[in-house]
Formats: sequence, C-alpha cells, structure tokens
Amino acid sequence: MCDKAAEERVAADGRGVELVVRVDDAGLSEGVNHAIVEALRGPVARSVSVMAAAPAAAHAAGLLGSVPGVVCGLHVTLTSEWEQVRWGPVLPPARVPSLVDADGLFLRTTAELQERGGADPDEVAAEITAQLDRLRGWGLTVHYLDEHMGAGWVDGVGPAVRAVAAAEGLLDADRRAAPLPLPATGDTAAALPAAVQACPPGGPRVLITHPGFDDPALRALRGTGFPDGGVGLVRDADRRMLTDGGLWEAVRAAGAVFTDFARLAP
Repeated sequence: MCDKAAEERVAADGRGVELVVRVDDAGLSEGVNHAIVEALRGPVARSVSVMAAAPAAAHAAGLLGSVPGVVCGLHVTLTSEWEQVRWGPVLPPARVPSLVDADGLFLRTTAELQERGGADPDEVAAEITAQLDRLRGWGLTVHYLDEHMGAGWVDGVGPAVRAVAAAEGLLDADRRAAPLPLPATGDTAAALPAAVQACPPGGPRVLITHPGFDDPALRALRGTGFPDGGVGLVRDADRRMLTDGGLWEAVRAAGAVFTDFARLAP
C-alpha cells in the first residue's frame, strides 16, 4: 500500500502525513517471528527491525527472505530486558566489556548501562558492525538502523550509531522519522485515525509496533513494567491491529500516506 505518487503529492502540497509502520523485535522468539511475517503480509507494515543478538534471530532471517517487499533494519540491541530470556553481544564479551555484566550478557536496561558510566563508543560501533555482519551473513539486505529500548541517549551509544550508519550508507531511522503522537490511552488502534488527523506538519512519522501471539513464550516473559502475562496480550493486540484492513483504510482516509524506510533513505 506504499504509494510513491501519493508521497510526492504530500511533499508538494504539505497535506497528509507520511507514515512508516515499523514492526520491532524480530528474533525475540519463533512465535514473534511468525506474527511479524503475518503483519508484513498485511495492509501497511513493510519495515521490520531485527535483533541480531536475540535467540530466534536466525529463524527470523529465514522467514523474512520469503516476504515480498520487506524492508529490513538492524534493531541495534545493547540491552537484554527480560527475566526469562537473556542474551549477550554478537562479539565475544571480552571485546565489549563496557556492554556486559559478569556473566557476559547485556545489562537489563539502558538506565543500568548509563549508571555504570555509559558505553565505550568504539565497543558499541564494533558490536553494531558485528550485528550487521550477522544479518547480512544470513542473506538479509539491511536498509536502516534503529535502537532497541531507545539506547541512543546513553553516553557513547548515539554517536556510535550515527557513525556506523554513515560508514555503512544506512538510514539512521530514529533520527529520520519522529514518532506519531498518540494519546496515552493504551488503545492504539482506536486512536490512530484521530492521531493522524491531528498530527502537526513536518517530516515523516513512524508508528512502532511489536506484534506477537498470546502464546506461552510471551505469556511467560516478565520485565519492563508488564503485569504477569501482559506481554502476550499487548503484542497480540498489535498483531491484530496490523492485519485489520478496515482500520488502515480509515487511517488512510484520515490523511496517512504509507511509506517505508527504504523510500526515506537519501
């Protein structure tokens, strides 16, 4: 549903909102990967951010290769937030000591990373490059970078992300498209048409989603403020939202012009 002619009209007359619908956390679990593929085969989502360090990342890469029109990005992953599923860097932990705990795993949160003094930018750049190389080695074409858990505010991280993006000719997605402003109602789908109508002009916007199935793997996850079992419910709601053709026609009628990060690249 990405319409280049419509995008050019938006750019010319200033009406409407260019909107990227991004799906995050490919690689978290096999169920999440299948939900993401379902979303990418739906009406509007084309951009998918892959966590190269996550446990089901290779499975995600295998599935994404069969999805027509998919635009892959590296979800730069420097934290490991869940209690039940933990991961560490692609590089040997000894190569990136500022990023890991005593067990060689990423710290739980960006706040913990900052409290420990931030990250060494050279180590961050090396780890990002290793994550990119892993995705490319699995056959994925990577178009952009974005930051898992918004890690770019941590000392040493943001400049490294920008440097690798520039060196690799990749879009720095988190600085290219601002989030679509949404009310704090918790019901994203219901709020979308009005949010698009009310969106102030200026630059493309991104809606970040996390599709999944309400399966045992997601229900078991604990961390980052979710109630027990809440991760599956929230992510299943995103999956259903992303496959609801009627909703996205209403969002289009409200003024959205759907695009993706490949089209936004310079």
